[in-house]
Amino acid sequence: MVRLSVGKEKLLEDVTLRKKCMRRKKANVEKHNTKIAIVFFIFVIAIVLTSLIFKAIAVVAQSKFDGSHRFTVSISNSRNLKLISFSPSTRSISVLKLDGEAKKFNISRFLGIPIDGFVKASFLETNGEVTSLMSGIFFGYKDIKTNLNLVDIFRLYLLGRTTPLNNIVTLHISNSFESVKVDKIVAKLFKDEEIEKENQTVEIINTTLVSGLGGRLARLVTNMGGNVIQVSTENNSQKKSIIFYNGKKNYTIEKLSKALGFLTSEMNKQSIADITIVVGEDNKDPLSF
Repeated sequence: MVRLSVGKEKLLEDVTLRKKCMRRKKANVEKHNTKIAIVFFIFVIAIVLTSLIFKAIAVVAQSKFDGSHRFTVSISNSRNLKLISFSPSTRSISVLKLDGEAKKFNISRFLGIPIDGFVKASFLETNGEVTSLMSGIFFGYKDIKTNLNLVDIFRLYLLGRTTPLNNIVTLHISNSFESVKVDKIVAKLFKDEEIEKENQTVEIINTTLVSGLGGRLARLVTNMGGNVIQVSTENNSQKKSIIFYNGKKNYTIEKLSKALGFLTSEMNKQSIADITIVVGEDNKDPLSF
């Protein structure tokens, strides 16, 4: 009886030990599975965050407004058109109201200035204040037609809200105004302070057979704040328009390149100007000037 009792006790101990081992193994497996699940979750979160960061960087890189230099936007509904020019360096905004008839014209050519972006939407109230107009554009972004991304709109929206009211100038212009009168208004509202500060001399060479093309471009460069010292015509036409420059590429060159859509190249010969703009056959009928 004693031996049987001892045998039962050993058997119970073995069973208990086996149960304990099984529980430990089960606990270890569960712990291991939990660790795997946590690592996998962290891995997925890291991938999502990395993807969002790269997407945000790409959106910022594709934005047109750098937040530092003058930026001009045309805003229109089905009836009216308004130009708003933001100048972060002077914390000021220039507003130009145009007659409804002006919508039928090439606004950039009529005013002799580059327009950096556009916003179109029938629901926009263009007669309102800048702050309310930019607010409507920002919050109605998905319903507007524009070449600006959400980063651009957000920056302009913030600039509109933080610009003091006494730094907002509003003028009116009619399509019946002569170019001299138009240029006086434009020079007051849209001159780029950074271009004026760099004071680069500009030479324009028209190699096309279109008369007056060089003068039109000179008007645009001057209204931007550039210093045009010579406009000439060459009979030896070039296929491609190009901007030549001396020294390092600066803001004036980059702005002209974006506004005109011309390629840039460092000058390999002596010139009378810091910048030489050559108008080629690819710009016989330009939209920008």
